[in-house]
Amino acid sequence: MPEKSTHKVHPAPDWLTSDYVQEKLRIYFKNSSLKLENLDTKPAVANGGNYGSVMTRINVEYTTKEVKDKQVTTFLVKTTFADQDPAGDVLIHYGVYTREMEIYESILPQLADMVRKELKDPRKLFAATMDVDRKRDSIIFEDMSLDHYKVACRRKKLDLEHTHLVLEKLASFHAAASVLAERQPGIFAKNYDRGFFNKHTRAYGKIMTNLLEALSRSLSSDQELGPRYKDKIDRLIERLMDYGERSTTNSPGDFLTLAHGDLWTTNFMFQYDDKDHPKNAIFIDFQFSVWNSPAIDLHYLFATSLQDNLRFEHQSELVQFYYYKLVEALKKFKFSGTIPSLFDFQMQFRSRGFYAVFCSLIFEPVMMYEGKEEASLEQVLSNSESAMRFKDSVYEPEAVKKKLSVTLSFLDQFGLLDEM
Repeated sequence: MPEKSTHKVHPAPDWLTSDYVQEKLRIYFKNSSLKLENLDTKPAVANGGNYGSVMTRINVEYTTKEVKDKQVTTFLVKTTFADQDPAGDVLIHYGVYTREMEIYESILPQLADMVRKELKDPRKLFAATMDVDRKRDSIIFEDMSLDHYKVACRRKKLDLEHTHLVLEKLASFHAAASVLAERQPGIFAKNYDRGFFNKHTRAYGKIMTNLLEALSRSLSSDQELGPRYKDKIDRLIERLMDYGERSTTNSPGDFLTLAHGDLWTTNFMFQYDDKDHPKNAIFIDFQFSVWNSPAIDLHYLFATSLQDNLRFEHQSELVQFYYYKLVEALKKFKFSGTIPSLFDFQMQFRSRGFYAVFCSLIFEPVMMYEGKEEASLEQVLSNSESAMRFKDSVYEPEAVKKKLSVTLSFLDQFGLLDEM
């Protein structure tokens, strides 16, 4: 059965008309005779919903002068939230819309070309861009489900085979971005410094602290975890944004790249072979991409998307696996910068360790939410009765409490819950 979404579903934008789509199709297919015969739109909400955008799937039927029979295909349209939506009020401070449009229009095509030609990897790395409309803050790109790509189950998470594939493709992406920055100095100088934590804005702070406060309330009645961790979480609420900004501040000598910034199961898709083994993975949703350490992507991925035994028992091995793939790709690209040693890279990974705290304690429980309350950024920001029920219910399930007992202990042993 399909997953029941408790996330707010937004209607297709009013401007997404037949005339508009026909014009874009004519440009994309380079055929002015194309005639749109039918247009059908419906929400395209991935597992876990969309907290930062509106996704619409458009089904189109068209004919051309050369081919009279109807051609049928689909595309995905990504747009901003409505102007009055509280999510938009938060996200606008991060430049997410203009950044992602630039990435899809300019950056991703170059990276894909580099990987295909220089790494000799013919597999897709991203969805192809059909159109970028800056006036309407929208992107239209190919529907990867047509090639049988699909997202992994956010509840089951990734096993070792899927994890290795994501890390391999991530290393190619990171290596290509670093080399692109070397070849085109300044290409990431503007609008790529606003991840979830940055020196420009703390608009996301209320979202994070409201959820941490809900975690604190849940610990109040937990006789096992409360005495050990509630005081630490309460102190963390006050210092969260300071620690987060510190954890993403780059130091001289750090290896840097374009980090995806929001790397969890909904933001990559897999294609499978006849025996149901994953043969390729692509990345989607680049709203929070940021020029930073690749370690933030690793922490985010490990904390939100890996099966527990991989995250808690094999983390260093997975960092090593990624590192070797990164070095291999950098050498093929003839990267002239300094490639860190494995020891230095592991240290860089540890220095970004606080990134795992907010991913583990805030984002992952929300990503796993299956309760009855509406799940949206508006609910996280609000103090209404319904909003408080939602935030508290995020931490109520037994599965979440069981996972938190392991996660809190794991983070605590690295000093990530103590004063830093």
